[in-house]
Amino acid sequence: MAESASEIAGSLVPVAKQQAMILLEAGYIWLDMGKFDKAKEIFAGAALLMPKSEVPQLALGALEFAQGRHDKALQAYRAAQRLAPQSALPRAHAGEALLFLGKVPEAMKELKAAMDLEPEGDGARLARALMEAKEAGVLPPPKK
Repeated sequence: MAESASEIAGSLVPVAKQQAMILLEAGYIWLDMGKFDKAKEIFAGAALLMPKSEVPQLALGALEFAQGRHDKALQAYRAAQRLAPQSALPRAHAGEALLFLGKVPEAMKELKAAMDLEPEGDGARLARALMEAKEAGVLPPPKK
């Protein structure tokens, strides 16, 4: 049976893109409300439901990052990179986590790679903003 263009490829069960978006948005609402356990439940479920999509992994990374667990965020962003090696967004997010971990040279390599992969994409825009923040002295944050 062929998948329709509006379904997420590689999902365990047929999932329409709109359904996936609503599911992930619910997770981000919980995240914004500080209900990290509920957000994690949704994002982890989405990752299981869509094992070939990097998007739930990016969401899991955002969840860890919001809690200050930059090492765990980096792990999720690396998982997203493995799923979508030609996507700039996982690289930009990995660069951000690396900046917050104080691994500046490695972070700069990731940010440059994000800009090279998709110069006009969201990942490149994030990477440029992070590099500008680094140059302005805002990032990485001071060690506590």
